[in-house]
Amino acid sequence: MSAIRACAVAAALAVGAVIAPPAAADPYPPLAGAISSARDGSSCGAPRYDAKAEHVAEIVNRSTFDYLNHTAENIPADDPHPTAIARDVGIDGTRVMSLQGAGKVESDAIKGVVIEGYQALADCGYTDFGVSMLYEPVSGYHLAVVVLVGP
Repeated sequence: MSAIRACAVAAALAVGAVIAPPAAADPYPPLAGAISSARDGSSCGAPRYDAKAEHVAEIVNRSTFDYLNHTAENIPADDPHPTAIARDVGIDGTRVMSLQGAGKVESDAIKGVVIEGYQALADCGYTDFGVSMLYEPVSGYHLAVVVLVGP
């Protein structure tokens, strides 16, 4: 294999590692359950779990984690509409909403997401979701992110 071809293969693998969705089987149960419960009783039904939306949630959450941990090279990805990140991981939908919550206890972080997103969670135009929950030991905060996606 030529050196140029080897470099091209290595570059393609590196890019794939950055944009490939995680191999998670199920979303984080307490946070995913809160999202489903927020839609109970509505005509929409629960949103569907999407691995790509979860990857976006993980990117957004990890950027906040790194910022709090003083290891970030950039400011957190805290845009409420992370459409560019979603596009980078292969989401074609035009509606993307990021909801964030933080708390010293996990339940407060989840409650923060639900309170921040009470209107978006009731919007039937958001059909898919992904979640991320991290604990940042330096600050002592649980960080929750939900990404909602619609066509």
